[in-house]
Amino acid sequence: MPQTAAEIIAKKLEAEVKRLAPQAVIRIDYSSYQDDGADIYVYAPRKISDMLRGRVKATLDAELRKSKGTRARLLMEDIENMTSEAKKKYGIPM
Repeated sequence: MPQTAAEIIAKKLEAEVKRLAPQAVIRIDYSSYQDDGADIYVYAPRKISDMLRGRVKATLDAELRKSKGTRARLLMEDIENMTSEAKKKYGIPM
């Protein structure tokens, strides 16, 4: 089954985040868009989230320029400030 451009971008960003911060947790949501976009949620400790945001945002912008008409949002969340219920919901180790 062929992948959409949004799925390809999401997989590239997931690989980039895992390379830069193996302890980060990534969740990808395609439900906000039909077939042309994705929301990429990254849950990481505060001390590396700023570095991660800068590097991954540059990769995201480059990939979005390559594929016209595709939308994606990068959302960062601090693991340290999350409630235990939210951690449990998203499968984040406590």
